[in-house]
Amino acid sequence: MFQVDDIKCEYHPSSGIAPEFEIAELALEACLNNDQTDRLIKFCNRCASWQKKFTFQNHKDIHKRWDAVSHRTTGFTQDVISVPYDDTIRQFDLYYRDLWEWAADLLRDPRLFPHMVFDAQRFSKFDGKTFIRFVDKPFTADAFWNVQSQLPPGGKPLAFVLYADKTRLSSFGTARGYPVVARLANLPVDIRNGQGVGSGYVVGWLPIVKEDRDHAGKPSWVNFKNTIWHESFLKILSSLASKSHTGQWFECPDNIQRWFFLIILILSADYEEQCVISLIRGIKCLWPCPVCLVPHDELLNILKCYPPQTSTHSQEVLKAARAKATAEEKEEKLKEYGLRDVINAFSTMMYTDVHDALSWDRLHFNVSLYHDHLWAELQKIIVSFYEAFPRWRNLKHLAQVMNISFADGSVYEDISKMVVYAAHEILTEDDCPLGYLLLHCIRLFLELDAYAALEVHTTETISAGRHAVQAFSTYLQQYIDKSADESDKNWNFPKLHMCVHIFDNIEAKGATRNYNTKPNEKMHGSLKDSYLLRTNFRDVAPQILRINHWQVTAESIRRHISDLDEYESRGSKDSDDPEDSGDVDDLVSLDDADSPHVKLGSRQAVQTFELIEDTHKEDAAFTNFRVKLNDFLTNFLLAIQLPLPGGKRVQLRASDKITECRFLKVNYESMVDWRQCTNYLRCSPKFFNTARFDCVFIQTKDKVIFGRLLFLFECVVGDITLSLALIHPFDAPTGVRLRKDKHLNIYRFFSVRSIIRGALLVPDGSTDYLVVDTVDTDMFLCVKELHLEAGHPIRV
Repeated sequence: MFQVDDIKCEYHPSSGIAPEFEIAELALEACLNNDQTDRLIKFCNRCASWQKKFTFQNHKDIHKRWDAVSHRTTGFTQDVISVPYDDTIRQFDLYYRDLWEWAADLLRDPRLFPHMVFDAQRFSKFDGKTFIRFVDKPFTADAFWNVQSQLPPGGKPLAFVLYADKTRLSSFGTARGYPVVARLANLPVDIRNGQGVGSGYVVGWLPIVKEDRDHAGKPSWVNFKNTIWHESFLKILSSLASKSHTGQWFECPDNIQRWFFLIILILSADYEEQCVISLIRGIKCLWPCPVCLVPHDELLNILKCYPPQTSTHSQEVLKAARAKATAEEKEEKLKEYGLRDVINAFSTMMYTDVHDALSWDRLHFNVSLYHDHLWAELQKIIVSFYEAFPRWRNLKHLAQVMNISFADGSVYEDISKMVVYAAHEILTEDDCPLGYLLLHCIRLFLELDAYAALEVHTTETISAGRHAVQAFSTYLQQYIDKSADESDKNWNFPKLHMCVHIFDNIEAKGATRNYNTKPNEKMHGSLKDSYLLRTNFRDVAPQILRINHWQVTAESIRRHISDLDEYESRGSKDSDDPEDSGDVDDLVSLDDADSPHVKLGSRQAVQTFELIEDTHKEDAAFTNFRVKLNDFLTNFLLAIQLPLPGGKRVQLRASDKITECRFLKVNYESMVDWRQCTNYLRCSPKFFNTARFDCVFIQTKDKVIFGRLLFLFECVVGDITLSLALIHPFDAPTGVRLRKDKHLNIYRFFSVRSIIRGALLVPDGSTDYLVVDTVDTDMFLCVKELHLEAGHPIRV
């Protein structure tokens, strides 16, 4: 409603200032993207034609409405953490959601529930000789199985994935936040690591203790900060602790009562946070690994395994230390084992060992080992070489990288994928033996990372991954020894050692994307936006979390509106077709079994053969284009047992027309998880002002070869429309034909159906090419298989 002293301005009709301008101005000021602008215009049109009165008068009305509906989902509770230090009680604000009520919200969701798995599973795939076990999701791995084996009969694990890390809320200020994110491991990873309902939720906001100059660095001050953290987490875990011991009965949407035992299966965190979570003393202590008992001086030796850390052992050490007569003796006892004088909050959770729950983190491993060490060493040797690297979808193309620092860890991941192919001609074994050895180490690092990144692991890939760890360690040690006089880099650091645990973690908890911090750190963006755009920069935590809760509530309401729209649309049309009455699930992307293997797009204007040959007359690939195509089509139609037009050889005329296409969509079965994947390939002389002709795998009669797309087109022969490609083959079958191709630079036609998938190739000299097998996990396994089929020894 209007308030006293509110002022209203109404422009004269002849002023020329129309509402459209004000809407356009608002969209410009608010930096709305195209989709948001379209939605705004749509809403304005709906309001203009709506018979009912629009009730919102100002932003306060909207805020009140959000607050009124916020009860739909579990909200935040504010609590105070009080901890004594230096004869005073210090208090800190903590904000958290009730974790059990949050999980119950997900369990009640009729769309989410069908995707949840409450029983451990072991999957195997038959390879023609035997069944080979594979793991991907947490409930297919060992830890979930072992927990369920310890539960009473009928007990079901309800497994939580928790993440916590500090983040700077602004690039120009000092404000920081400390979000805690929760996910349910019982959900498939596509939902759990995705966006929207069922993905990650902010469930806590930890206090950050400001440094005190008078106490900074003191063991008592460090213990005090760790106590604050664990007292806070004790509150967050409070609704789970008792239920982890006794279980909790819950009636699910299928009307079945289930007996859930709540466990913390995975703790996703960077090394620094892992030290806080496990209460070890960090990088300088005698036992700096939060997972195993590796001595500080042996961190570089990743060929040797050490006994695991356990929560039981840590609690026994703490109990024995606190029984000592003096503070000095207690400190010495704890220092001997590298532990803090703090009770671990996770000790209240049954079936949860904090050291087992901690996991190797691919994101920070790559940033630390590649960026801070391997990349830093390489920068000393070479200059920029990335500008000429071919473009590829989802691979950042960077012109300058050598003297630039990037904040986004994924940028360094893309740089690492290209570095060997871009630098191998510069760092040769004869001219720069140390640089060549470093490049060898980087290549082995990339192989290790490729195995670690696999979305599904078999016993074979786990074995190969362990071998990759050993190979990388061996050559890295050689480089460290040979560069000792030239480099002051410290290689004895915990994140390097943590790769010892990669494949143990995979066997226990599934693929690394189950516990990678990357999807959790991605959530920082929304929190930072809320800080910058929706707070007054004072006491920001409750303001940020209020917005976050509104967003969660909005997702819930939007889902219900979409369900209602879908229900009403079904009722308004005839559903005689049984396929129309099936449920459509918008939570996961389903493979389209009926989708074509290949599909052409970006069609150009129809052209005659005469015009095409004239346009490309300087290009040897188009010499006698029509004549060669006639020969190909005649042989091709006979090979696929289709009748020749009129029973005679194909004779396309110069005036006949074809349609050029500059886009090719290729669906293929991934070798990693056996699901459908898609490549989006370009064959264009001007794609974003740059020529781009992608490369492909091609299935010939005898073998798989590589080639570069030169021209995609649709051609009508009789009453048949064929999708074809002119390709420059790079790896044809051996024999006379190969020698002719090499000497005469022959180009050949193929049906686009013979294309298996896209490939990223980079020039190696004037005639040879290298396959970038690190561009994705499927490409990595494809190239490995091609080497094996060709009888090439796989050397490291």
